[in-house]
Amino acid sequence: MNSVSAYFKKKDITGRILKFFAMFLIVLTSLFLIVPILISIAGSFSAYWGLTMFSRGLTLQWYRDVFRFYGHTIGFTLLITSVTVIVNIFIGSMMAYKMAMARNRASRWIKLAEEILTMPAAIPGIAIGIALAQAFAAMRSSGLLIFLGHIIFTFPLMFRAVTGALRSRDFRSIEECAASLGAGPITRFFGVIFPAIRTSVLSGAINVFMLSLGEFNITFFLYTPFLMTLPVGMYESYASLRIEVGSAFTTLFLLIAIPLTYFMNRLNKTQTK
Repeated sequence: MNSVSAYFKKKDITGRILKFFAMFLIVLTSLFLIVPILISIAGSFSAYWGLTMFSRGLTLQWYRDVFRFYGHTIGFTLLITSVTVIVNIFIGSMMAYKMAMARNRASRWIKLAEEILTMPAAIPGIAIGIALAQAFAAMRSSGLLIFLGHIIFTFPLMFRAVTGALRSRDFRSIEECAASLGAGPITRFFGVIFPAIRTSVLSGAINVFMLSLGEFNITFFLYTPFLMTLPVGMYESYASLRIEVGSAFTTLFLLIAIPLTYFMNRLNKTQTK
């Protein structure tokens, strides 16, 4: 009896140690991620960030500089991100629908097509940006290449999310039942299939939104001085201006990105319930 009691007592102590160690790692990782951000936010209010952060007091001058030099990047970034999400919801969902509903899904041609469609996820963004800039140089000044680059780079996220959802159930039988009742292809997709996979579509849209909002590698090779996104603007502010301006730009980016991301995640949870 004593040996059994000692065993469970030892097991309980081991469990507490593991729980404490796991909590310690969570707190340490969180601090490692959050503390640099907090330091950057604090530095955005510093009149001069030298050996000490607030040796010359506080100021809002750096925020005024950000809006003066890079204010145009805010609206352009939100426009690109919104268009990227909308286009991927439409194209990604429809392409996934056609692939998942194919009668011979094991065909090597279907598999090859899927590999090609998801290939941008395996290619570095820098390579995609350079390829687009070289192939369609005439479109660069219009800003269309940035839209195209974001859509290509984020497409696999939506395609995989919807394809997985469509293959998790026998949607082909459901579609055939709808077709036997006289529903056309568009009606079958938007009236029957889409409502059943809307949670996966929304999850894919959130991933596309977050990736597009912070995308830098592709955009760096496609932007112009008058058409740049927030991440590229942040890079320029750190590279060519004072570090305080870059910190102010980072703070403004977080003020835009965090609420939008939180709203998208809340919307996803509401749809899941």
